[in-house]
Amino acid sequence: MSADQTNKEHGVRPPGDLNPRRKPVLDFPDQPFGALTRQDYDILGFMSGLEVHQQLLTNSKLFCRCPAGRRVTRVDAEVLRHMRPTLSELGEYDGTALMEFKTRKEIVYLLERRSVCTYEIDDTPPFEIDEEAVATAIEVALLFDLNLVSELHVMRKQYLDGSIPTGFQRTAMVGLAGTIPFRVPELGVDRVLRIRQLSLEEDSCREVSDVGHRITFRTDRLGMPLTEAVTEPDLVTPFELQAAARLLARVARTTGKVRRGAGAARQDVNVSVAGGRRVEIKGVHYHRRLPLLVHVEAFRQLNLLRVREALADRTLDPSVLAIPDRGLPWETSDLAADMGGVLRHTTHAPLREAITRGETAVAIKLPGFAGLLAHPTQPGRDFGHELAERVRVIACPVDPQFFADSDHRGPGPSEREWREVRRELRAAAEDAVVLVWVPRDDAATAAREVVLRAREAFDGVPAETRQANRDGTTGFERVLPGPDRMYPDTDTPPLPIADRVVAEVREHLPETPWARADRYLALGLSTRTAQQLAGAPWADLFDAVAPSGTAVAERVATAFAQRLPKYRRSGVPPEAHTAERVAPLVRALESGAIRLEATGRVLDQLAAAPTANVGSILDRYRAGPDDASRFELALASVAEAAQHMDGRSPGTLVRWGMGELMPAFLGRLDPALVQDRLTAALSAVASEGTR
Repeated sequence: MSADQTNKEHGVRPPGDLNPRRKPVLDFPDQPFGALTRQDYDILGFMSGLEVHQQLLTNSKLFCRCPAGRRVTRVDAEVLRHMRPTLSELGEYDGTALMEFKTRKEIVYLLERRSVCTYEIDDTPPFEIDEEAVATAIEVALLFDLNLVSELHVMRKQYLDGSIPTGFQRTAMVGLAGTIPFRVPELGVDRVLRIRQLSLEEDSCREVSDVGHRITFRTDRLGMPLTEAVTEPDLVTPFELQAAARLLARVARTTGKVRRGAGAARQDVNVSVAGGRRVEIKGVHYHRRLPLLVHVEAFRQLNLLRVREALADRTLDPSVLAIPDRGLPWETSDLAADMGGVLRHTTHAPLREAITRGETAVAIKLPGFAGLLAHPTQPGRDFGHELAERVRVIACPVDPQFFADSDHRGPGPSEREWREVRRELRAAAEDAVVLVWVPRDDAATAAREVVLRAREAFDGVPAETRQANRDGTTGFERVLPGPDRMYPDTDTPPLPIADRVVAEVREHLPETPWARADRYLALGLSTRTAQQLAGAPWADLFDAVAPSGTAVAERVATAFAQRLPKYRRSGVPPEAHTAERVAPLVRALESGAIRLEATGRVLDQLAAAPTANVGSILDRYRAGPDDASRFELALASVAEAAQHMDGRSPGTLVRWGMGELMPAFLGRLDPALVQDRLTAALSAVASEGTR
């Protein structure tokens, strides 16, 4: 550890999954996104943190020498695997591993010979860890002001969802307990953001399809090095969370050694509210989606706590939902019944067709739950959907329609059929009934999962990992992993981090975004422009052209922000806007040879003609000796044309006239002066017309 570790005011032990405020605010009304203030989120007890995964720009993968960064479509071979959980060092199974095992997945890996080797499919021990990746991880850790570990100890983190063929991910802690400045003026934020840890780990496979009990992955991404930066749960509004995610991304990108583009960075978000517990939203690719996702999750938790309160008011006990772990539930429990015979001729087509195919229709009784399955949890979703999601993920039904419950009177069995189902189950009026229809081998699992998820309602918010949906809602993915999923990797020896290596990395550390922002503020840029520029890819270009003077610097920075991203998206080559090509424009702006208003237009011209002579482009916007006479002629022509535009308001005529005049005089004449002269000329014409 570094010597300054003792100066840190916080430790590295992760907090419990429970929100520290145990009393929920059940009377807080559900509100749409954007309607809450910072104080409202404080009342809710909202707290969140980030786990940011960032791929590193290395030549090789982390534990083998296969090339990193290849994205392939060719398939040279397929490998089929089944995963089984293993005992932890303490002789216990991880809950997530057991859940994944219940899914009975066949896992298919699509291999391409130039992007994988025998290491990825666990036929070869790991190679030595990639030194380039280690150096980059150390650099990122230093930028986060983390205390570096003295040795890298590789651990195994169980993944039985199939995304890693070995069944575990190799990961190593690099740094612990750091802080970085966290300033967001528009949110009133000016404090430090605590970083709990940074790990170096290998990436997982890309999912191709997931249908029923068969899931397919492509292995080109597998094993690529990435860092995982974990913050403390210090973010207390959705927009703070978004700002923190952007800050962490900017810090990593300042190294110039991380990958960009879709999938190169992914955020996992941890969220809870008062009375709830930590829920993880997995794999959010875009920062703009974060605020809505966590807002919706906050109210999902609040509504689950309301369901818990309703169960308590009904004096129900979880023991009413006891169901044996073995055997067929409809034979071993009075909570379930096989409805294949009763509903063979049901009016509900999906259910009838499933029974005809030989699938099993199971009815499950939930004593005392009547009305609760229709309790809303997320926009367009309710508590019944929570049960259906659990069945979908673990029992793996192929048919998208496999679930119905007695609290909903939409598509489903008829009233008469529901009465028959209730009679078979001996369900009372206060009981809810759920119907699931799945292949026979999955029916017992489906029935048990309905009961197990209903039992979790007595605890309020279950500890889950959830997947993000495009509409801002989330869906169940797996139970939240526990500490039993992690254990030492016996194939990889500890790697000492030499002081010499750290010194070399520290000597070449890039400027941090907050230091850069302070420098831009000193240059005279506005706070917003300075913050935006400090984390932008074009900051180096701005520094290279070095505009002087507040007005010029602000105009150049704003023009870069408005135009350079658009050029990149439209395929303009980077050579169009090198420092050598942009610097003459900046010098002309500084000298006054070209007015500031022409900045954006000149950049457009450079983009349109990447190989054109810069001087000839600038000459189109330089002030000339005959500008005044040319302007007088053009103004007279516009004023004369305006005489024939009857019925238009003065404002409309001025806007039209400016559109006619300014293209010829942009960069040459002051637009305010042009508008004043135009307004006067049009007024004179109008006065003559009324005589």
